[in-house]
Amino acid sequence: MGSLGQLNEFVKAVSDAINSQNIARAKLLFRLDNPQAQQAIFSLSQTTPAQLNGACKRWLQQPWSDITSQHLQALQKRSNGQIAQAFSIYMGPEGPAKKALTALSENPQSEYMCSIMEQTVGNAEVLAREADAQLMLEGDSSKSKAVGGFLQQCISSLGPSRRQDERGRQRGYLTLLILMTRVYMRLNNVQGCSQVLKNFKQNYSGEVFQTIPAAYRVSAYYYLGRTELNSDNISGGIELLDIAFRECKADSENVKHILRTLIPLKMLQGILPSTELLERYGLREYEAFKQAIQQGDVGLFERSMQQNQLRLISNGTYLLLEKLRFLVYRRLLKRVVAISKSDPSRTWQEHHLPLDIVLG
Repeated sequence: MGSLGQLNEFVKAVSDAINSQNIARAKLLFRLDNPQAQQAIFSLSQTTPAQLNGACKRWLQQPWSDITSQHLQALQKRSNGQIAQAFSIYMGPEGPAKKALTALSENPQSEYMCSIMEQTVGNAEVLAREADAQLMLEGDSSKSKAVGGFLQQCISSLGPSRRQDERGRQRGYLTLLILMTRVYMRLNNVQGCSQVLKNFKQNYSGEVFQTIPAAYRVSAYYYLGRTELNSDNISGGIELLDIAFRECKADSENVKHILRTLIPLKMLQGILPSTELLERYGLREYEAFKQAIQQGDVGLFERSMQQNQLRLISNGTYLLLEKLRFLVYRRLLKRVVAISKSDPSRTWQEHHLPLDIVLG
């Protein structure tokens, strides 16, 4: 099959998914790592912009023609390592994310259009993260800041749902809030996270929220729980993360992400995870912390913090585990008290403990 044939095959697949209202298929085609799209972009080096636009217009109506054309151009830049340029295409006024958002604003009842908006805006957030990773040595996070500003504009433009039948707007607005929280967390913008939490509480009451698909509720509970932790509301964070854990499918990879934060919080409350749970979800790094708390082993705790430092920082749980140090010392003191009580030469009262025993 010639290069133009591969391009036509992909565009025709997009057309078939749109015409049949196959939401899952359409979202899959617009993923950044879709194999069929990857085959199509190999042909773009031998295809003029006019041919690309012509192929898209032959099979697709607006806004799908422009969305597909811009999406493929961004993918080509990304495959060539030009991620910043790919991000610029996606974020442009004619880019896929903006076009899909406008289409959803014009048809707020469409859950189908909402799905495409979610995928394209999500792609923009991924490209921002990848572009910033390339610029990491320069300490540049400008693309994440840019996508944060874009998401804020999207939230203002789309607005919350005011009617029961606006299912597309209702779900799309929640998706934007979730993406916004993710970006703010990456930028350590605590105030921004708190503002998103306030926005969520204003627009998603318990009854309304239960009409949202479970996958969206789990994501919302997870990020909102993390937001509560950023505000030092430990109990609020545990409550929301607990709900996320209960509602998440047991075989989902997201369970592991939730437990990475929930387990240290539970340990702060004195609830230690079972070895079976840690092995099941591949979280064995917490086993040493669990043993340190049980045994009052300060040395084990400090070694575990040092050995897992980079991983814990990357997961955003380092500061949480730091708080466990208090529990380790408390357990150590309890063991010292228990041993000292059995000393027949003890000259102090039972509820007293001389400092020289503790300090050695």
